[in-house]
Amino acid sequence: MLSNNKKNFLIIFFLGISSGIPITLILSTLKALLFDKGFDIQVVGFLSLVSLPYSLKIFVAPIVDSMAVPYLTKRFGNRRSWIIFTQILLATLIFSLGIFGEMASLKGIVILSFLVACVSATQDIVIDGYRIELIKKEEQALASGFYIYGYRVGMLISGSLALALSDKIRWDLVYFLMSGFMLFCIIATFFAKESRVNWHPRKYHFKIWFVKFIILPLKNFSTRKNWVTILIFIILFKLADAFVGNLTLPFLLEIGYTKTEIATILKTFGLFAILVGVYAGGIISKKIGIHRALWLATILQALSNLSFIYLATTDKSLSSLYAVVFIENFCGGIGDVIFVGYLSSICNLKFSSTQYALFSSISSISRSALSSFSGFYASSFGWVNFFIFSGLLAIPAIALLIILNKNNVSYKK
Repeated sequence: MLSNNKKNFLIIFFLGISSGIPITLILSTLKALLFDKGFDIQVVGFLSLVSLPYSLKIFVAPIVDSMAVPYLTKRFGNRRSWIIFTQILLATLIFSLGIFGEMASLKGIVILSFLVACVSATQDIVIDGYRIELIKKEEQALASGFYIYGYRVGMLISGSLALALSDKIRWDLVYFLMSGFMLFCIIATFFAKESRVNWHPRKYHFKIWFVKFIILPLKNFSTRKNWVTILIFIILFKLADAFVGNLTLPFLLEIGYTKTEIATILKTFGLFAILVGVYAGGIISKKIGIHRALWLATILQALSNLSFIYLATTDKSLSSLYAVVFIENFCGGIGDVIFVGYLSSICNLKFSSTQYALFSSISSISRSALSSFSGFYASSFGWVNFFIFSGLLAIPAIALLIILNKNNVSYKK
């Protein structure tokens, strides 16, 4: 029998898988589907806009925090009912996306991808709140590690496995299988315990609700020194990484790598590199503090983009792909864990759910809106200039770090 503590960490791991599956399906795997169906590279690039709901979590978090799910909340509790509800919806939408994807219906693909992003973003809000409430404060870092590992496994399933399967079976069958994995994740939610034990839905006057669940959390953060600069930095921190990540898969397909090779190296071996980076980032952050670690992560993410120039200017080589994928994903893993630690360090525990949703929302702007023009740059200037430009996109984030350091903004180690 697992102890309650170990069981909770295992649940967090499976919830991480549930979060990782849908986002990869619409931001990465779907690009391979579109490429197979003959869509233009600019269309592939602009499809990242469907992920905008991840940037709007702050508007959904107060609703999730204050409302019950009809019929489900009474039986499963507030957090678990929301998780189950979103998991069922995601399984249904992913199944439907497979049908329209195989039909190459761009309108259907865009609409369903957007809906998947909406429901997936809602699921993330609930899981973040559940994790924070379920796990003791002193064990939050460990719980975050379990979540990140589960998240990456979910991305492996909907990325590497899905790509490998697409070489063997039709795309609709691939998405049907991914839908089945989402349904499987519900089992873990059934075994989870509710984190809001004494929570009961209450009817608030709109003005009171608005102040309690929206104004107070935001007002609290706005009392921090240089809070506007911090928000802009959160938006720009991942821009260089997101710009390349948006077109990595189409780039590799264009220069001759097969989907099976990409699944094996980019997704599977890449996951190993990310996990090594996550471990290294945790040690670095502990040793030198979150502020210095942010400097290192920002620079490493930008430099890793330049490694793709080697692939663009040399003949196809699996060993070269292994090396570049390790560099890019190792640096990305370092950036991920340091960034999560940074976001956690600036949250007020009294408003952690809504504030974390705010930070998570605006951090995804670089992945959705700002990186949507990546296809235009790649098609207009060529791959080499594209990768050089992507590296330079880290300069604004570095400039903001200089400002924050100059103004003595404190960071928790």
